[in-house]
Amino acid sequence: MNFPLPAEIAKEASLQSNEYGWPISAFPEALNKAKLMGFACVGGQFQFRLPTGTFEMYWLSADPSERRDGELWSEFSTRSCEEVLAKFEDLVSKTDFVQEASNRRLDLRALDALVFVAYFESESTFAEISSKRTV
Repeated sequence: MNFPLPAEIAKEASLQSNEYGWPISAFPEALNKAKLMGFACVGGQFQFRLPTGTFEMYWLSADPSERRDGELWSEFSTRSCEEVLAKFEDLVSKTDFVQEASNRRLDLRALDALVFVAYFESESTFAEISSKRTV
């Protein structure tokens, strides 16, 4: 779920189809703001967002491990953001995005449209979604 995010987190993000996407250079700061504000990051993936369409790279995802039984929200919020950041940074360092664009027959201008789409939850929305999964 990507409800309207606070401006401090959504800063520099583009919103498309109810999904926030940050330029690669801006995502770490958004993630840090989310952590400080008590949001959990439940994962994300890279996309090329072009006028001709969105090209998702779902295999290049950064997801945290599940919330542990008895884990306090503050602990989960911090851990989820830290896990996503570590995986995000690892993917950025190891992925050849020029090759990814080329594989889709996109020209190099696609690199200007590269974003990381991430999903954040507050404690209340996470609880609401979790309760629906158990019904």
